[in-house]
Parts: sequence; structure tokens; C-alpha cells
Amino acid sequence: MGQGDAVVLAAGPGTGVVVDAGPDPELVDHCLRTLGITRIPLVVLTHFHADHVAGLPGVLRGRAVGAIGTTGCQEPMEQAEFVRGLAAARGIPVTRAVAGERRRTGPLSWEVLWPPPALVPGTEGPNDASVTLLAEVAGVRFLLLGDLEPPAQRALLRSPAGGLLGGVDVLKVAHHGSAYQDPDLMRRAAPRVALISAGRGNSYGHPAPGTVAALRAQGAVVLRTDRDGALAVAGAGGELRVAGD
Repeated sequence: MGQGDAVVLAAGPGTGVVVDAGPDPELVDHCLRTLGITRIPLVVLTHFHADHVAGLPGVLRGRAVGAIGTTGCQEPMEQAEFVRGLAAARGIPVTRAVAGERRRTGPLSWEVLWPPPALVPGTEGPNDASVTLLAEVAGVRFLLLGDLEPPAQRALLRSPAGGLLGGVDVLKVAHHGSAYQDPDLMRRAAPRVALISAGRGNSYGHPAPGTVAALRAQGAVVLRTDRDGALAVAGAGGELRVAGD
């Protein structure tokens, strides 16, 4: 969704867990309306950069929202305060997501893989503190990496959650498909489908050609919002269907 991230995980009729809100309230609101989402048990904001949280007013618009889960790294401070202010105005509790947390709503289950309760040496800043989720619905496993940089990606592989990463069905590629990816994590995940959220003509060069090539070399079908528009993944068990605008 533009140069930012917004993901909706199906959790039953009219219900979805939203992971990040993108940069534009109107765009994310339109997406949720198109999907018929009126109830959101949880909004997960992986970190507080504006391209992940500025669209939050559009997520909250006219919908029942149970809670907002965030990272413990409160940077940038002004964006963290923006989120807390919106939540307080709506009476929505804000919780901190920590590795090991497991939850379920309807047919959707997920586990928080990252960040750990305490800072890992060598990782720093909002990107490396991104909430990382492993979710499953209808037998399809999704790995959502936020904007993790290579130091945190390597630490995640070494963590107790590292053993859960193998052979996911769908990977939301970290940091808009930037060049900064840990090849061992990509090989461990071995996704069937890789989704990259990047703005058309963005000035960052996202996604990096090398990242796209590496994923395809592993056999992944790579789709990117700058060329394919909004992306939808559907299926059950061994079957996957992926469509763009």
C-alpha cells in the first residue's frame, strides 16, 4: 500500500487482524471497506515509522477495534505519541508485543517471534525492534517481518523461534524488499510466495533487484505492490491463489 506496509489477515466473516496501517488513512480505509472488515480484534503496529502507522485513523474509522499491539521501542517519539493519542481517544488498550506471545481469533492463529523482552546486542533502532509474526489460517503460514534489518534477522534465526521459520507459504519481505536482507533467513523461510510492499517510483530503489532475484532463485513467486497493486492471497492447505489489482 504505497511506500509503506498494511496487511489484513482474515479472521472470520467481517473480521480481520490488521498488521500495520500504511501511510494513508484513506487508502487503508478503502481497502478494509472493500474487504468488508468491520471488526478488528487486534491492530499490530510493527514499529512507529510513519509509513506503518500514519494510516491508523483510517483503520479505526467506523470499526470495532479490540486492542493495538506495538513494539517496545518508542521511536520516533512523535509517532508513538500519535498512536497512543488515537488509542486513548477511542478507549482502545495499547499492549506491548513480545516474542513467545500466542493468540487465536476465529480461524486465525499467530505467534510473536520478535522482539524479545530485552534488547539483543548488535540490534538497534525502530526497524530492528519490528514486531515479527508467524500467522496461520486455513493451513497457510505467513511470516511477516516488518522492517527487520540484517542484525535482527540473524538474531531471530539464532533465537528459540528460529526453528519455526522453515518452509513458510507466504513471506512479507522485510523493509520493502531493500537490499539489506540476511540470505540465511531467506533460505530458511523458503517461501512459496514473497510479497513486497513498495511505492511506485520510490526514491529508495525498493525493491532491490538482488533481493527479488534471490527470492526467485529459491523458487518463490514474487509480487510487488509497485507493479501489481494491492495483493490478495487466498487458499487452503497446499493450494494458494495470489492476485493483484
